Amino acid sequence: MSTSLPQPSSELTFDDLLRLTQPRSIMIVGASTTVGTLGHTTVLNLLDHSEFDGDVFLVNPKGGQWQHRPLYQSVGDVPAQAIDVALLLVPADAAYSTLEACAAKGVRYAIVFTGGFAELGEQGQTTEQEMLALARRSGMRLYGPNCAGMTLLSPRLGLTFSTEFRNDGRNNRVSRIGLVTQGGGLGRSLMQGNERGVCFSSWFSTGNELDLDNADFIHWLAQDPDIDIICTVIEGIKDGARFVAAAQAAQRAGKPLIALKVGRSDFGKKAAQSHTASLAGDDVVNDAVFSQYGVIRVDDLDEMLDVASLMSRVSVQSLQRICVYSSSGGAGVLSADKVGEAGLTMACLAQSTIAEMARYAPSYAALTNPVDLTTKALVDPELARKCLSPLFNDPAVDAVLYPVTSNYSASTESTVRNMLDVARNGMKAFVPVWMSSRRGPAHDLLINEGFAPIYSLRNAMQAIKRITWYAEKSNTARDPNGLMPVLPNAGTLVDLPRNEAGAKALLAQNGIRSPKEAQAITAKEAVVQASRIGFPVALKLVADGVLHKSEIGGVQLNLWNEAQVHDAFGQIIKNAHEHKISDKCIRGVLVSEMITDGVEILVGIHRDAVFGPILTIGAGGVWVEIEADVARCHLPASRSQIEQVFDTTRVAKRLSSYRGMPARDRGALLDATQRLALLFLSLGDRAQSLEVNPLVVLNNGQGVVALDAVFE
Repeated sequence: MSTSLPQPSSELTFDDLLRLTQPRSIMIVGASTTVGTLGHTTVLNLLDHSEFDGDVFLVNPKGGQWQHRPLYQSVGDVPAQAIDVALLLVPADAAYSTLEACAAKGVRYAIVFTGGFAELGEQGQTTEQEMLALARRSGMRLYGPNCAGMTLLSPRLGLTFSTEFRNDGRNNRVSRIGLVTQGGGLGRSLMQGNERGVCFSSWFSTGNELDLDNADFIHWLAQDPDIDIICTVIEGIKDGARFVAAAQAAQRAGKPLIALKVGRSDFGKKAAQSHTASLAGDDVVNDAVFSQYGVIRVDDLDEMLDVASLMSRVSVQSLQRICVYSSSGGAGVLSADKVGEAGLTMACLAQSTIAEMARYAPSYAALTNPVDLTTKALVDPELARKCLSPLFNDPAVDAVLYPVTSNYSASTESTVRNMLDVARNGMKAFVPVWMSSRRGPAHDLLINEGFAPIYSLRNAMQAIKRITWYAEKSNTARDPNGLMPVLPNAGTLVDLPRNEAGAKALLAQNGIRSPKEAQAITAKEAVVQASRIGFPVALKLVADGVLHKSEIGGVQLNLWNEAQVHDAFGQIIKNAHEHKISDKCIRGVLVSEMITDGVEILVGIHRDAVFGPILTIGAGGVWVEIEADVARCHLPASRSQIEQVFDTTRVAKRLSSYRGMPARDRGALLDATQRLALLFLSLGDRAQSLEVNPLVVLNNGQGVVALDAVFE
């Protein structure tokens, strides 16, 4: 019998943001006639720099006029109801009362630009919760606070106080990339990527995310037919389930989601907390979740611009096989080094490709990969057209990398122009890398023609690597909620096991066996049980709440006779007393057969504060912290997902037959891991963690054995 686990997204709803992104009426509370103020710039952005023909209402307590428009002294004076969007430029201490007035007007969305809330401490948090309660009662949705607002460029709509909105999209290049950032500064930096040919058609800056969060806007962009790629800069994820659901929506829509998660270090986490009061999260968990749901994680703004720009041009495809085309031998060798360092491949060119290039290239040119036409290419720009075409037709080439080492003005421009003539009509990705610090007409030509250059070979390789990873991930994507076996016993559990013996008993009920073992409460009983099990044996302390027995001398291994067992029992109890473990917690010892063959694996599950249940699997035993050879995934996960995650560890290779060593029971490990995951999920919030370490994988067909287990 089998069943499917519910998707996280099935219990979640996302708001239809149509009236936010295509409003019919907008009210600006805090509009100002004073030049240079935020209230003045916001009105200018809407009236002069946007393409908005709906109703506009301006509110200022002093009243008066904005050109021919009245300034209403209060929200209540505005002669309209059911206003789609209100922009609030008011002090933090006036935010709640202003929102009350907006709710009375039937405002659907309130964008609160003001800062000074949860990011400043307890009082701000209290105010935020009052604002959120008001929104819940009224049905009004809150955007912000402490945010830079919303920028849309097709058609233009600037609900923002930024003086730079007037320059957004000024190059008129068509873009199908959406951007969601919590902070305004990093988002503005990315928006100014249009100067290097990387353009965003929409930008949502979400601030403290009191109500609407980044997941809402990622989900919205996943449904937007005018968006192909989504970028997001995240300081903290408050609701992991909603983020996962939004990422899954992007996956289903075939839209790459590129994420820069800041707050990775302890210093960064502290800064994120003070900035937007967000939970930065455990970074290894963030990494695992992003990978599992196909989120392309980048490390800085430059990388985000490079990946987004290149992917918008080449779409989703593997770029594993690289051909380097250059007029510099040194640049070709350096490029080859970077290809290898990135784990990519130098393409092996077909003989017909080499022969075609040889018809035009000088006899001293290098025509294998990397292709080096030498300085002849600088004085004969037509060489680019003649020698590049065969490379774009070679089936063994995925991408042509062109490092521009120097700017030779008109010569470089002519060469680039001829190369672009070929690249526009070619079926291969063309990746220009501008290595010179001097720009010029050739550089601008690349940008104007939609081939935004990358500015270092290292960055180019990283962008190609990210796109290739995503393409391969898309090709092997599986349903994360595939059919999984039911564990009927777990759900009836009332209390969690408080020690190893109880934990193993529960595991046994769910199909995961332990060694031959028995509990003993006296030394004499331990000797009897050891003789019954057969020597050698191990003795382990059984005590409620004691998680790491070996650290307090609670484990004795390789006991070969009755005397050793008798003495070991006494030593274990003595060690327990020395570590202040009370007699009422001590339940004796476990006498266990020694399992001396097999591969030791750690299988652990814990409840992450952001994303919920997280599975950890990898090398186990006493050296687990030192080896640090583990991988993680978010639960629920299918058996195939668990297998893919496990295969990223080094220890996975030890399960295969090698140099006379037998193959280990990989299938039994995956079955046991899946059963442990289902057991943990069935326990709900009663269990915060489960660890089986080690879970010993025996020879093929012999299964696995749990040597230790603990619940918390």
